[in-house]
Amino acid sequence: MKPEVYEFLEKKVIGVGNIGNPINPGDVWPTLFSRIQEIRSRKNTLETLGVIKRNEHGYLHGVEVEQLIEIPEGMFSYVIPAGQYIGMTHKGPISKIGETFQILINWLASNNYEQHDIVCFEVYDGRFKDEDPESEFDSYIQIKDL
Repeated sequence: MKPEVYEFLEKKVIGVGNIGNPINPGDVWPTLFSRIQEIRSRKNTLETLGVIKRNEHGYLHGVEVEQLIEIPEGMFSYVIPAGQYIGMTHKGPISKIGETFQILINWLASNNYEQHDIVCFEVYDGRFKDEDPESEFDSYIQIKDL
Protein backbone atom coordinates (compact mmCIF):
# COMPACT_ATOMS: atom_id res chain seq x y z
CA MET A 1 0.00 0.00 0.00
CA LYS A 2 1.23 3.49 -0.86
CA PRO A 3 1.06 6.52 1.43
CA GLU A 4 -1.70 9.04 0.72
CA VAL A 5 -2.30 12.65 1.77
CA TYR A 6 -5.34 13.28 3.99
CA GLU A 7 -6.96 16.45 5.30
CA PHE A 8 -8.29 16.11 8.87
CA LEU A 9 -10.29 18.36 11.15
CA GLU A 10 -8.97 18.57 14.70
CA LYS A 11 -9.48 15.52 16.88
CA LYS A 12 -10.05 15.83 20.64
CA VAL A 13 -8.66 12.82 22.51
CA ILE A 14 -9.05 11.68 26.12
CA GLY A 15 -7.03 8.73 27.34
CA VAL A 16 -4.29 7.19 29.41
CA GLY A 17 -0.63 8.09 29.23
CA ASN A 18 0.63 11.61 28.74
CA ILE A 19 2.39 13.66 26.11
CA GLY A 20 5.49 15.15 27.73
CA ASN A 21 6.26 12.29 30.15
CA PRO A 22 8.21 9.19 29.13
CA ILE A 23 5.99 6.11 29.08
CA ASN A 24 5.96 2.73 27.38
CA PRO A 25 2.97 2.61 25.00
CA GLY A 26 2.29 -1.02 25.91
CA ASP A 27 1.81 -0.03 29.56
CA VAL A 28 -1.16 2.27 28.88
CA TRP A 29 -3.32 -0.02 26.75
CA PRO A 30 -4.62 -2.31 29.53
CA THR A 31 -5.42 0.70 31.70
CA LEU A 32 -7.38 2.41 28.93
CA PHE A 33 -9.43 -0.67 28.19
CA SER A 34 -10.21 -1.23 31.86
CA ARG A 35 -11.44 2.39 32.22
CA ILE A 36 -12.75 3.25 28.74
CA GLN A 37 -16.38 3.32 29.94
CA GLU A 38 -15.51 6.36 32.12
CA ILE A 39 -14.95 8.53 29.03
CA ARG A 40 -18.12 10.36 28.00
CA SER A 41 -19.12 11.72 24.58
CA ARG A 42 -17.05 9.26 22.54
CA LYS A 43 -17.28 9.87 18.80
CA ASN A 44 -16.62 6.29 17.69
CA THR A 45 -16.97 3.38 20.08
CA LEU A 46 -15.08 1.06 17.72
CA GLU A 47 -11.80 3.04 17.54
CA THR A 48 -8.96 4.00 19.82
CA LEU A 49 -6.13 6.39 18.97
CA GLY A 50 -2.45 6.46 19.85
CA VAL A 51 -0.76 9.88 19.85
CA ILE A 52 2.96 10.76 19.89
CA LYS A 53 4.15 14.38 19.66
CA ARG A 54 7.29 15.35 17.78
CA ASN A 55 10.30 16.12 20.00
CA GLU A 56 8.44 15.24 23.20
CA HIS A 57 8.47 12.05 25.23
CA GLY A 58 5.26 10.28 26.00
CA TYR A 59 2.34 8.49 24.44
CA LEU A 60 -1.40 8.95 24.84
CA HIS A 61 -3.73 6.06 24.08
CA GLY A 62 -7.31 7.19 24.05
CA VAL A 63 -10.54 7.80 22.22
CA GLU A 64 -11.83 10.70 20.18
CA VAL A 65 -14.52 12.71 21.97
CA GLU A 66 -16.98 15.45 21.02
CA GLN A 67 -15.77 17.80 23.79
CA LEU A 68 -12.93 17.93 26.30
CA ILE A 69 -15.12 18.04 29.38
CA GLU A 70 -15.33 15.67 32.32
CA ILE A 71 -11.83 14.25 31.92
CA PRO A 72 -11.73 11.27 34.30
CA GLU A 73 -9.22 11.43 37.16
CA GLY A 74 -5.81 10.10 36.10
CA MET A 75 -6.55 10.57 32.39
CA PHE A 76 -5.26 13.27 30.06
CA SER A 77 -6.48 15.10 26.98
CA TYR A 78 -4.83 16.19 23.77
CA VAL A 79 -6.03 17.97 20.63
CA ILE A 80 -4.65 16.63 17.37
CA PRO A 81 -4.53 19.73 15.16
CA ALA A 82 -6.43 20.04 11.90
CA GLY A 83 -4.28 19.88 8.81
CA GLN A 84 -2.67 17.72 6.20
CA TYR A 85 -1.40 14.27 7.12
CA ILE A 86 0.36 11.52 5.23
CA GLY A 87 -1.03 8.13 6.10
CA MET A 88 -1.22 4.49 5.26
CA THR A 89 -2.44 1.20 6.68
CA HIS A 90 0.15 -0.79 8.61
CA LYS A 91 -0.23 -4.49 7.82
CA GLY A 92 1.36 -7.08 10.07
CA PRO A 93 2.52 -7.34 13.68
CA ILE A 94 2.66 -4.09 15.66
CA SER A 95 6.34 -4.80 16.39
CA LYS A 96 7.00 -4.05 12.69
CA ILE A 97 5.51 -0.52 12.86
CA GLY A 98 8.98 0.96 12.33
CA GLU A 99 8.92 -0.33 8.76
CA THR A 100 5.68 1.53 8.03
CA PHE A 101 7.03 4.75 9.53
CA GLN A 102 10.16 4.41 7.39
CA ILE A 103 7.98 4.19 4.27
CA LEU A 104 6.12 7.33 5.38
CA ILE A 105 9.32 9.25 6.17
CA ASN A 106 10.89 8.25 2.83
CA TRP A 107 7.74 9.39 1.02
CA LEU A 108 7.97 12.82 2.68
CA ALA A 109 11.50 13.41 1.45
CA SER A 110 10.71 12.44 -2.13
CA ASN A 111 7.46 14.45 -2.35
CA ASN A 112 8.53 17.89 -1.05
CA TYR A 113 6.95 17.59 2.39
CA GLU A 114 8.32 17.52 5.92
CA GLN A 115 6.97 16.46 9.29
CA HIS A 116 5.01 19.09 11.16
CA ASP A 117 4.12 19.13 14.87
CA ILE A 118 2.67 15.66 15.55
CA VAL A 119 5.00 12.73 14.88
CA CYS A 120 2.00 10.48 14.42
CA PHE A 121 -1.38 9.32 15.45
CA GLU A 122 -2.61 5.82 14.91
CA VAL A 123 -6.18 4.57 14.59
CA TYR A 124 -6.93 1.12 15.97
CA ASP A 125 -10.19 -0.68 15.22
CA GLY A 126 -11.46 -4.23 14.73
CA ARG A 127 -8.69 -4.95 12.21
CA PHE A 128 -6.00 -4.65 14.90
CA LYS A 129 -4.74 -7.98 16.24
CA ASP A 130 -1.47 -7.02 18.01
CA GLU A 131 1.28 -9.39 16.77
CA ASP A 132 -0.89 -11.34 14.31
CA PRO A 133 0.53 -11.21 10.73
CA GLU A 134 -3.00 -10.28 9.52
CA SER A 135 -3.26 -7.28 11.86
CA GLU A 136 -3.97 -3.82 10.42
CA PHE A 137 -4.23 -0.25 11.70
CA ASP A 138 -3.85 3.20 10.19
CA SER A 139 -0.87 5.51 10.85
CA TYR A 140 -0.69 9.23 10.09
CA ILE A 141 2.03 11.90 10.27
CA GLN A 142 1.20 15.61 10.14
CA ILE A 143 2.96 17.28 7.20
CA LYS A 144 3.70 20.66 5.66
CA ASP A 145 5.16 21.75 2.34
CA LEU A 146 8.91 22.30 2.20
